Amino acid sequence: MNYYGQDPDDNKSYQKTVAMAVAAASLVILLFLVILYLNTDKRSDRSVKPQPVAEETKEDDFLSESHNIKSSELDFWKDAKKSEPVRQEEEGEDTPYKDPDKDSPDKEGEDNGSTDRKNKENDPAGDSGAGNIDNDDKYSKDEYIAVTDDKGNKKYYEILKEVPKNDYDLENSLINENGLLSYKDNKREAIKGVDLSKYNGDVDFGKLKENGIKFAMLRLGSRGYGTGKITLDEKFVEYAQNAQVAGIQIGAYFYSQAVNETEAVEEANYIVGAVSGFGIKYPIAIDIEKVEGDEARTDKLISEERTAVVKMFCDAVKGYGYKPVIYATSDMLVAGLDLKELTDYDVWLADYDVPTDYPYRFSLWQYNKKGRIDGITGDIDLDLSFIDYEQK
Repeated sequence: MNYYGQDPDDNKSYQKTVAMAVAAASLVILLFLVILYLNTDKRSDRSVKPQPVAEETKEDDFLSESHNIKSSELDFWKDAKKSEPVRQEEEGEDTPYKDPDKDSPDKEGEDNGSTDRKNKENDPAGDSGAGNIDNDDKYSKDEYIAVTDDKGNKKYYEILKEVPKNDYDLENSLINENGLLSYKDNKREAIKGVDLSKYNGDVDFGKLKENGIKFAMLRLGSRGYGTGKITLDEKFVEYAQNAQVAGIQIGAYFYSQAVNETEAVEEANYIVGAVSGFGIKYPIAIDIEKVEGDEARTDKLISEERTAVVKMFCDAVKGYGYKPVIYATSDMLVAGLDLKELTDYDVWLADYDVPTDYPYRFSLWQYNKKGRIDGITGDIDLDLSFIDYEQK
């Protein structure tokens, strides 16, 4: 039986048709192969033909050709030097405001012991009873305290009845003895002192003693206002030992940049641990200052937050059996802290208007940041203590 079921003539016709189809398919395949070959040949030609070199300077070429150029000859180097902010640093520390009148070494982001502590503080708590002043005469000194902010605007703060006042007769009981103040009224006699940091250099404590200095507040350390790093004042141990040999009692202070209560406790623990063994009789102070001329990590603290930091530090120091004290300018005390919350602690006032008109109670007074005294070369911070902490 025939496979296709057709007669022989039909079968021959079918075979011719198949043969023609195969021939056509072969022709198509052949044409495809020719086209493929031609395209492959063109790509091969493109890969070997040299191309125009782009007219641009390669980084490697620039470096290899300029290895003999000095840095001073590079414009971009000089521009960078001009635009880069000057920031005196020492081992990752930041530099605080530098008093242009003082010859001090480069400073890390800390208080320098003789910083202009009369820095002006913003009013972080808002008006807080204060108003912008158009006429000073309408604000009595018995009822208001004047504070000048960073922009030079003066504000007056109402004197708070809840905060204890001092009873010193500064108008009549202060005596100037060769640049050193003394104070004596019918209740007390103030004690003469100084405060020191490493920037005061070599100190002859024997001569200080001969000039009537009976106590020295020594900077123990600081926290960098940018880095937050805590460092020990490299002169503390030397000063503490030499002062005590000379018969001068010592206290200590820490330049704080704590931004919360945890850091406040860290600072208190640090200073208490460092002073142990020295038998200090005078207070341990938290130094609260505004960094002038640069941004500081504490700039955004409001009065409530700053007060909480101070309170936590003082409570921690008191818990260890030491006497805490708050060091600050009159402006900071009035505008930057809530004094109603701090009445349990002594105040170390920094105010260079003599006599000061700060109305509230204070125990120590830094009255001169550019004092002169035999035993120290250069400016020195001079203080009075209205409490005999040695006997307290």
